[in-house]
Amino acid sequence: MTAYPKDVKLIYKQFPLSMHPHAPLAAAASLAANQQGKFWQMHDALFKNFRKLSRENILALAKEIGLDMDKFTADLDSPKYQAVIKKDLADGETAGVYGTPSFFVNGKHYNGPLSLESIKPILDAELKGVKPQVASTH
Repeated sequence: MTAYPKDVKLIYKQFPLSMHPHAPLAAAASLAANQQGKFWQMHDALFKNFRKLSRENILALAKEIGLDMDKFTADLDSPKYQAVIKKDLADGETAGVYGTPSFFVNGKHYNGPLSLESIKPILDAELKGVKPQVASTH
């Protein structure tokens, strides 16, 4: 994002995996934190603590990152994010997402490292409208 501030847009979609019982709550928590401008702080805290997710721990993380707890709790308990999460899940399933993280560049599934060095040729080619050259290793 830093290398392409005007040309690249990141769209984050929720895709809570059913094998993680607290994933839907975590997805809602990130959306509730977004209402206070702290999506990425909550996202990072949730992934850092993914083995210890529970409502109690999610509330502790929200407090730790400085969220207004009354607003956060009300937003977390509101059903307003369920439709967003449900649509994001459906979008992911339609696109062939089976696990996370999954990345797409201009609607094309990207299955590779997310270093700037690896993704830069693909982004440059997309921005120029040409097919990127991929090295073959046989």
